Amino acid sequence: MIALYQFLYGLFFIAVVPVFLFFFSAKVEVPFRGFQSQGIGGLVTAIGLLIMFRGMWEIYIVGKGHPMNAFPPKKLVTTGIYGIFPHPIYFGFCMGVLGVSIALGSATGLWLTTPLTALGCIALSVGYEDLYLKRTFGTLPRPLLSYRGILSPFFGVIGLRTLWEKAIQLSQILANSWSAKQIGRFRIINHFLYSALAGGLGAYLVIMWTGRAELVTTGTLIFVGLVGAALFGQLMLVSRNGLSRPFGYFGSLLGIGIAGLILSFYNQNTSVILAAFSLAAPWVQGIGRLRCLVQGCCHGAQTEAEKGIIVTNPHSRVCSLGNLQGIPIHPTQLYSILGNTCLGLVLIGWWKSGAGSSLIIGLYLFGSGVLRFLEESRRGEPMTPIIAKLRIYQWYSVFMVVLGMGMMLINESKSPIWHGGDWLQAVSAGILFFFVTGLFMSTDFPNSNRRFSRLSG
Repeated sequence: MIALYQFLYGLFFIAVVPVFLFFFSAKVEVPFRGFQSQGIGGLVTAIGLLIMFRGMWEIYIVGKGHPMNAFPPKKLVTTGIYGIFPHPIYFGFCMGVLGVSIALGSATGLWLTTPLTALGCIALSVGYEDLYLKRTFGTLPRPLLSYRGILSPFFGVIGLRTLWEKAIQLSQILANSWSAKQIGRFRIINHFLYSALAGGLGAYLVIMWTGRAELVTTGTLIFVGLVGAALFGQLMLVSRNGLSRPFGYFGSLLGIGIAGLILSFYNQNTSVILAAFSLAAPWVQGIGRLRCLVQGCCHGAQTEAEKGIIVTNPHSRVCSLGNLQGIPIHPTQLYSILGNTCLGLVLIGWWKSGAGSSLIIGLYLFGSGVLRFLEESRRGEPMTPIIAKLRIYQWYSVFMVVLGMGMMLINESKSPIWHGGDWLQAVSAGILFFFVTGLFMSTDFPNSNRRFSRLSG
């Protein structure tokens, strides 16, 4: 049975994935030109395959294991090809995808399939395999061409290391800043501004990308997203902690997705509306993560002192639910802010280049899924279930990635248009949802035990 499982698992990555990527590159259309050179493409492919197969061989001979993460090696391999390239099997495979794309002159392969493949490999290696290796062997390979070997000194020269240290310090200040003002039974928590800004900006951006004609539809979807987040929190979290109104990102995503699917039978512009939500979502989530820092939700697991933040505010969920008071933890909210900023810029770049709605939606789902998979690997909330060695939200992230690839195959040509003349409606919607979101996510009734009453202890 194990041998059959190994065969099927290996067959999936060796045969099914490459065939799907070839099919994907042939079917999806991108608004960019390709570059064709059989000589360069063939050379890149050959080098990539040599690196990949050499990595497989060294895992089998030196590591005493199989070149698949479900059947890891018994020994850590740090020499040979592993002393030169980081994750040579993935590195070589990505080179192969790039080389084939150049040899065939595939614009989709060059500008879409290759980057998506690389992101998927990074998510799998950094978000799962590296953690297993460090947990099992106590260390990781340090190849010559790793990030530390190439980019880290460069970051120090241009000042990025200093900026990162400042960002860590600011994150720690925010993470310990929880406070509230109580008026009778009603309490306003100080992260009201971040919640409200996230909702207000999201409403403004979506209306500007869809126009006044879709004002009711977009407003309904935003409200459905809020309700979906609350209901998902009830399903996944409320039975495991002392809070009665937690929120869940995947609930918001699911609510908007289902509502959008239903609306698609009545509104031909639904794909454009959902693409507008996709363009706005990274900025909304990035600002919303400031609320998470203050509230202490979505917090990280324990890490080295120089890499983490320390939370001591007793109202933070880090302390009240995570039992990590005074312990250095990963600033996962900061990871999310930076990742969503990059994703937001990439999506705007594709939109301005003429990408269709389905491509924008698919890129958001794929990119957000990868980011969440990586973020979850460093999170430390004790109430999150673990299934088959992955946190349940990592499985949801995998589904997002698969769904994103499927959406990109639809090839919808229509794309959101910036409606500059509808700024008054957009501002009005922004102000409305500024208060709706702030009230929803940053006010509560602390003395009540009723469902949906409390956000914090």
